[in-house]
Amino acid sequence: MRGLDAATITALSGGSMRWATLIKMDFASPVYLTSWPHDISALGQVFSSSAHILSIGDAKEDANLKVGSTSLILSGAEQSFISLFLSNNYINVGYSQHVAILDDQGVVIGTPVEVYDGLISGVTIEDSGKTSKVKIDISSHWADFEKKSGRKTNHNSQQVYFPGDNGFEFAATKSTDIKWGKK
Repeated sequence: MRGLDAATITALSGGSMRWATLIKMDFASPVYLTSWPHDISALGQVFSSSAHILSIGDAKEDANLKVGSTSLILSGAEQSFISLFLSNNYINVGYSQHVAILDDQGVVIGTPVEVYDGLISGVTIEDSGKTSKVKIDISSHWADFEKKSGRKTNHNSQQVYFPGDNGFEFAATKSTDIKWGKK
């Protein structure tokens, strides 16, 4: 088993095991989350337990040369997640995902295994009035390989060059009643 230490291999060969996903987002103040019901100390950090992790996408390895991607869906009921993405430049922020094998007391056995390392490529905030979700799209570092540089037509990009200009404040709002040309 490639990249696994002896303690992890021994734990995996046992009859039963417990595992937790560890998520790190490399903002200026990094965010450490885990799907485990209790905080976990691993990799020199404390990963905070979060009941607001709704879905963690599968990280898949592929022999073909292509941009790998995954996603993370968080509950928007936790306003700190919405605030985090609305108040920070999140594009190309580092994202890593590890799996930790745990003993019966919830202590990490061996070293957690990295299963995905990439960059945040987009965020979608969905609010239906009854539920709210923050979907984070993550791509491998190869996602920028064919990227075309330039400005984006969104409020945050406009603020970088023209602070206080609200011309693109509602650019992301979908509107279906725009009529172009003549009938």
